[in-house]
Amino acid sequence: MGKRKQLCGALLVIAALIIMQLPVSEAEAASSSASDFKIEGSTLVRYRGKDKNVSVPDNVEVIAEEAFEGNDRIELVVLPNSVKEIEAYSFWGCDNLDTVVLGKGMKQVGDYAFAGCKGLEQMTLPSTVKSIGIMAFGDCVNLKDISIPAETAAIHETAFDGCSKVTIHCDKGSAADLFARTFYEKQQEMPEYEDVPDYDPDGTEDSAADDSPVSPAPSPVASEEPAPSDGQELGNTKIVGNRAVVFVNAGALNVYDASAIAPTQAPAADFGAGTPQAGLPKYTVVDGKVVADQAYYKNADISEITLPAGIEEIGQFSFARSALTGIEMPQGLQRICYGAFYHCDDLKELELPDTVMLVEPKAFEHTGWVDGFLDGGAGEGDFLISGGVLIAYRGTGKEVAIPEGVRVIAAEAFRGHSEMESVTMPGSLRVIGEGAFEDCTGIKKILLNEGLEQIKDRAFLNCAAKTVRVPATVKTVGLRALEGAEAEYEGEVPETTFETSAARLSNEMYRAPEPDAEAIADGVTVEEPEGATAVLEGAARSYLLEMPESQDTRSVADAFQRVFGVQPPEGTRIYDMNLADSSGIPLTKLGRQMLTVVLPLPDSLKGKELRLFFLDRNGQLEEKNLELVTADGVEAVRFSVNTASQFALCPTGGKADGEPIEISVEMGSMAAPPGKTTVGLGFAGKAVLAGAVFLTGLVLLWSGRGRRVRPSENHR
Repeated sequence: MGKRKQLCGALLVIAALIIMQLPVSEAEAASSSASDFKIEGSTLVRYRGKDKNVSVPDNVEVIAEEAFEGNDRIELVVLPNSVKEIEAYSFWGCDNLDTVVLGKGMKQVGDYAFAGCKGLEQMTLPSTVKSIGIMAFGDCVNLKDISIPAETAAIHETAFDGCSKVTIHCDKGSAADLFARTFYEKQQEMPEYEDVPDYDPDGTEDSAADDSPVSPAPSPVASEEPAPSDGQELGNTKIVGNRAVVFVNAGALNVYDASAIAPTQAPAADFGAGTPQAGLPKYTVVDGKVVADQAYYKNADISEITLPAGIEEIGQFSFARSALTGIEMPQGLQRICYGAFYHCDDLKELELPDTVMLVEPKAFEHTGWVDGFLDGGAGEGDFLISGGVLIAYRGTGKEVAIPEGVRVIAAEAFRGHSEMESVTMPGSLRVIGEGAFEDCTGIKKILLNEGLEQIKDRAFLNCAAKTVRVPATVKTVGLRALEGAEAEYEGEVPETTFETSAARLSNEMYRAPEPDAEAIADGVTVEEPEGATAVLEGAARSYLLEMPESQDTRSVADAFQRVFGVQPPEGTRIYDMNLADSSGIPLTKLGRQMLTVVLPLPDSLKGKELRLFFLDRNGQLEEKNLELVTADGVEAVRFSVNTASQFALCPTGGKADGEPIEISVEMGSMAAPPGKTTVGLGFAGKAVLAGAVFLTGLVLLWSGRGRRVRPSENHR
């Protein structure tokens, strides 16, 4: 793998060097007219042409701020050797720019110079480049390869923020090499790292060779979504007055209020045609109640949305890194989940309904709304409050009194404010969120109010208070919420609860302090069914896995009905998957660690072609690859997953194709099994569109492009 990456990097460098040696006329077939350039002295102030391929005149030394900003036409730019500097925002937001050839005179790449160039996939910097500025390549989401010379001495820590796919090619021991290693470590700490499939930086590789790539593991290839079949077109789009208008085929889909996300009513898929590669239909809104996890993640086509009545939950990363500028939330909304609006940079204002009772970590982190407040923007004093939810705090006082009217303190709202010494809660407060005062190491006095009902996980972890009086109204206390302090309960001891963060495998410290080294016994013990075995990749503790047959199968039945329009086929066996460490807390998300399971087949499924379906966090179906194997002569299936949830083994009505693979029950390898292509099924079900994917959160009317907002000069 390392050799392939080195070869790729070497070829990239060679190709760039060759093209840099060509005269501009040879490197770029179409020459631009002199009138297309506004040049003052030796500075290119503005490009006014309409060409896709642009050659900058050879008397230009500086590409000025905003010279090409927001130009959607250009695809290739060739800069002559005379150009020494690219100033701030020069190519910012040139969405279709995919190739840039830099001349050998370049010395500096300015702040935000190529930020938001979504089409940019690779670049080579000449050896003359000495510095790369703030967010110079920020949010170049498709940038895969960049070569940085050893001569580049200064690279701003944010230069490649949002470039989740990038491989940095550089000399070992250079400034770029040191930057790259820090960059990938930081990437692993980003909220999406464990949750989003195409967010894939995975550490660095150490190589003895110079000019070797410091790179993450390769990203998985996303499968293409099949188009609707002939005769089943749902609608078409036309541009009318700078708006994209969707004309819907009324015979195929009901039309709803254009300002709202449509309820979940969509054609079913063909049960016999879906494969793990083609994917199954997923809904942006599930059963009219939940905006699904990652429903609009990185969606650049949305601007303003009105959620319909009935929505109770906005899922994890639902709108994260999208172009969202405004959202209207309905009364009745209760839960805003982890990272729901993370890095919605253009979301400047927000009003929460007064029914919200839970705001999970990172829900509004790096939104324009919160960042603007923290940077000194409008707000009620030191507190950002909406709908009775305290979202953020920007004060510096030692004694803090939460304002009356606050019902909920959002997760991590005060986290790390070590200057605080005491905090007083209002009578209106009902919920203290997860990690709300975590690492507020100076807090010695905590005054909880009568009427408080819930104290979430790690609420006061690492605070200095010795005792905390807990009112009788408190019903639940989360994991490690009051750790280090003596709790004085005025009523019955509250129930111990845990949040979804604790159910992530990697958050071991959220569940309990690290056990003594001698107590660590890595590996997975499978309690049931008999004969099943499992291996957890990178296991550093002892885990217990149980997979009993489910007593409650309604969730799987609902998921099948939602996707296929039918109940699970006759003979389907449904299992609960329960994985836990010594804390006993069920682990549902395994992040980048894979759990490989060998499950003996019941007699009713032996010799049959099978399909394997898991439920995601929102109760939607996901199909997984499986292999037919034999272990000690027992027929079984082997599969690898990074989630633990209810799953179903479904017979197709056909016989298994080929002999099962014979394996050892030791399962020494922790690698995921090779993919198995599922054959078409003979199951007679309700088939409308084979393999089509429908997202029912369709916005029927939206701004064609959305307002483009320049990032703040004061970078986060």
